[in-house]
Amino acid sequence: MSTDGPDELPGWLNYTPEDQLEKPVDTDVTGTIPQWVTGTLYRNGSGMFKVGETTVKHLFDGMAVLHKFIIKDGKVQYQNKLLDSDTLTRSLKANRLVVGQFSTAAYPDPCKSIFARFFSYFTPEMTDNTAVNIVPHGDMLLALTETPSVNIVDPETLTKKGSIPVDKLVAVHVATAHPHTDSDGTMYNLGTSFNHKQAYNIIKVPPKEKGGDNPFNRASLVSTFPSRWKVNIGYNHSFGMSENYFVVLEQTLVTNILKLPLMSFAGTGFESCMYNYPDEKVLIHLARRSDGKTLTTQYTADAFFCFHFINCYEEDSNLVIDFCAFDDGGVVHDLYLSDVKKGVLGKHYAKLRRCVLPLDVEKAETGKNLVTLPDTSATAVKQPDGSIFCTPDYITGDASNGVMMELPRINYAFNTKKYRYSYGTRFLTDKPMLTKVDMKTRTCVHWTTEDGDQPGEPVFIARPGGTEEDDGIILSPVLPMKPGRKGFLLVLDGKTFKELARAETPPGVKMPLSFHGSFIP
Repeated sequence: MSTDGPDELPGWLNYTPEDQLEKPVDTDVTGTIPQWVTGTLYRNGSGMFKVGETTVKHLFDGMAVLHKFIIKDGKVQYQNKLLDSDTLTRSLKANRLVVGQFSTAAYPDPCKSIFARFFSYFTPEMTDNTAVNIVPHGDMLLALTETPSVNIVDPETLTKKGSIPVDKLVAVHVATAHPHTDSDGTMYNLGTSFNHKQAYNIIKVPPKEKGGDNPFNRASLVSTFPSRWKVNIGYNHSFGMSENYFVVLEQTLVTNILKLPLMSFAGTGFESCMYNYPDEKVLIHLARRSDGKTLTTQYTADAFFCFHFINCYEEDSNLVIDFCAFDDGGVVHDLYLSDVKKGVLGKHYAKLRRCVLPLDVEKAETGKNLVTLPDTSATAVKQPDGSIFCTPDYITGDASNGVMMELPRINYAFNTKKYRYSYGTRFLTDKPMLTKVDMKTRTCVHWTTEDGDQPGEPVFIARPGGTEEDDGIILSPVLPMKPGRKGFLLVLDGKTFKELARAETPPGVKMPLSFHGSFIP
């Protein structure tokens, strides 16, 4: 990726307010999109990296840009728009960033009184720049990030309709942008409290009732786990859920809570309070979904760092946990824009891993592998102190050559159930590709790009009436990396993983970065 000058940077790093599309535009479709595909793919990401006089430092710090791909009758219309959060509105007015982001500090808002600005050094403001994910809940469309702010988005105009202060409704300080939704419409999420006694919390949000109030007003905490440290809280980007259990990782990339009040004085962002402890173990916490009670069995594994779970399911008294993981949390520090433009992620990448947790261990023999599933090399050995030490299965290889992928997705109808296929991307690397993994045969099929174009998260859309897990299509936004190339929405066949179509944006239209999204039929 070129770093020689602004004119040679890919368009996704040069997005400005003038690049917004107030109305959807027609794309140029080549190939054939199946007629049954009717709906809208919404996406969200850290898309604008310069705000007035401020250029943010980190890939996670850009202002949220919402995307909309409207698919009907084999045609696609595209729109993108900056999310009009309070952070964006105030920053544009001040011509600089006035609310700190993950790694980029900010000056206090000049519109505030001198006293408000002074006290902001002691109580740093949480951003409402919800730039990570966009998901439906009932008839609401929600933009999420890793602060307690949730923005409600108008699905037609992509403008903000309202906001939800999660920390005012339940006792957490921040929450993830990766909730799970059960078949009955109940939403679950993981919230973090900067109190070591109740550090990790499962939040339950009831289904949205037609014509009813905002279901977040009835949110509750159903499970709580303590931190093993008094001044550190493990960082989590997502969590796992099986039919009967919640799964929370206590990872060795941590936030030092004593450092948080000092961010404003030091002129640093949240990331400056994070530390990596690669010599410590990861703890895997479980809680029963039926009553929220946490299991006393302690499951451990050698250090790794996971952004994204893939799926969790139970089989023969074992809990299978599939996830994408790096060897340590150093990747968070590698995502500064200065490094991303050099293709740093090509040097190391997350690998697909599987851990298997035996659930009936009270009378198990010490020193023996307790995993009873025949199709995995994962082990779980009871230690003299009663804990269970787990080693992962790399699915398609080992620690050195296992399949590399991130931003994983599945056919969500198989969430919490035994499944066969997962989909992911090698994004922002020198060898970009999309991958379909057959978890049963341990084989992969790839789709590779031209001229270094970067494919984003692959979203699986099931064919109505389909009976097989991979009967459907994959939608992935593809970012151009070289001048003169255009961004496009890629359509792949879910079974063969071959290209069916692509919808190319018109000349002059910029498609900035997006992380995650949802398809709404």
